[in-house]
Order: sequence, then C-alpha cells, then structure tokens
Amino acid sequence: MGYGGGKGKGWGNSWAPVWQPMFNGWGKGKGKGKGKKVDAALMVWLGNLAEGTNWKSLQDHMNQAGKTKWVEVFDGKGKGTGKAAFSTAEEAANAVAMLNGSVLDGQAIMVDVWVKAPKEVPMI
Repeated sequence: MGYGGGKGKGWGNSWAPVWQPMFNGWGKGKGKGKGKKVDAALMVWLGNLAEGTNWKSLQDHMNQAGKTKWVEVFDGKGKGTGKAAFSTAEEAANAVAMLNGSVLDGQAIMVDVWVKAPKEVPMI
C-alpha cells in the first residue's frame, strides 16, 4: 500500500497522502467568483470584442453606463464574447441602450440582455 492508500506503490489514486486529508479536495473547486448565482436582469452579454480586449479595459468601458460589479472576457469557444454584471437592472438596461454599437479597442461591440442558454438534453 502506498502513501495515497491506493493499490500498488507510490502515491496511489490520489496525489495527497492519506494523512493530509485537507489537500484531497484541491483542484476540484470552481475558482474565485465562479459558480455564484447572479440575477440575469443584472447581467449583459457582450459580443464582437477585439482579440486584445482584457477585463480591465472592458470594465472601464462598461462603467460609463453604471458601476459594474464584475466583468468577464471569455476565451476558448466563447472567444470574442463576454459578460458584465451591474448592481441594478436599470444600470444593465442603460448599458444595453448606451453602449451597444460603441467602439472598444477599435471595434464596435454588441451589448445585449443576458439570456441563459438552455441545457442540452443528451441524445440517447
């Protein structure tokens, strides 16, 4: 029996030894801020973001419509898109009205209401 309590020698099935249970959950969390539930009325969807756009420049731009709580620039499959959350639904609606078509990092961006995508049903 190895250090991890698994079969065979070495660390076993877990990288954390059995005598260090506080480490066994590392790497399984959602990260800072991820997984928090925010009312969709407080969020806006952002599209056509330039390749070099970062969260800070996006936040500065979105703050013209009201104080943002947080902003996120997506990468991977969502590259070129992002979202921003505001304190009130009025600020979010103001952002859509005021900033849709505005120019950020040399490109006209799209700002629209946030609509959560429906969960896909797996094919059997």
